[in-house]
Amino acid sequence: MLSPAGMGDRSGNAGQWTRRGFLGATAAGLWTLAAPAAAADKTNQLSGHSGLIKKVVSIDQGRRGTTITLALDNGMFPAPGSRYQDATTIVFVPNHFRVLDDQRVDAVVHFHGHRTTAADSMVKHQLREQLDDSRQNAILVMPQGPVRRSDSSGGNLDKPGGFQKFLGEVRTALQSAKAAEALGPSRVPSAARIGMVCVSAHSGGFGVTARCIKHGGFDIGEVYLFDALYGEVAAYADWVGERRDQSGRERHKLVCYYTGGKVRSNSLTLMRELKRQGIDALHEQREGQLTRSQITKARAVFIRARDHMRVTYKSNALRDCLYASSLKRRLDSDWFANKDDERAIEPR
Repeated sequence: MLSPAGMGDRSGNAGQWTRRGFLGATAAGLWTLAAPAAAADKTNQLSGHSGLIKKVVSIDQGRRGTTITLALDNGMFPAPGSRYQDATTIVFVPNHFRVLDDQRVDAVVHFHGHRTTAADSMVKHQLREQLDDSRQNAILVMPQGPVRRSDSSGGNLDKPGGFQKFLGEVRTALQSAKAAEALGPSRVPSAARIGMVCVSAHSGGFGVTARCIKHGGFDIGEVYLFDALYGEVAAYADWVGERRDQSGRERHKLVCYYTGGKVRSNSLTLMRELKRQGIDALHEQREGQLTRSQITKARAVFIRARDHMRVTYKSNALRDCLYASSLKRRLDSDWFANKDDERAIEPR
């Protein structure tokens, strides 16, 4: 079992994305998802003093939706006292996404693990594809953490109120004329605000996730940990317990995948603590044992997995978390057919 210091990100490749054009660039050069390694070598080119960062860096339109690369003042980095300078945040808007009458934009924020980049993780873990397949009416937001380092720091997102500022800047960037033109019917109107937020974390992304739920300034509704519970057990226990008397979109829901070693030990400890608080925590020791109805209604679900590197996508784990979430659905889905039977696992 790998510890955070040994975590890599070498999982399989996702489907092809077709570039139809760029609508933005930095003064120093372009960032493309097709060349994440080259972009990672140009971290200083996306950063600058507050107010000088150009928000929309590039726009990549594909068959499933639009991927927008942003450079933000309130992203994870640059941050005071940190050596990391990459201001990148990547946003994926599925073609089916629409802002509804409530003027709320639901979002899935994913924190990648160690020794990788946001761009690499988005492709290798098939994050866009899984959100699109879930048919949920939400966008995917992926901030760049420490570039290819074994470091769980979250920079600006570790600060009190940092997560709220980050989400606000993502929203305003998507409301820009450049983004609106590219998004067309999926655009974010000026009156829209961030709605429900689910946070997904792989591996070393557990740390910044914990800081966001503790003091990020925005009420996160659901958290999905993909072999990521290397620490902060008390933070997650407290967060679930805060809404123990609420249901539906008002509760705090946790789905925790684990393999072995420290993550397994911490997961079992957290499960016991939640049960001590009177919170029913479901435990699936073989993927597929629980029903789709059970994982949808639960407040906490612990699922034993086998593959650390591919845990987010090998069995469509993120997709199924999103299917079972309280995000507002706009499109019909047959995922809940036979919802009271053991759910079928559909490998990617």
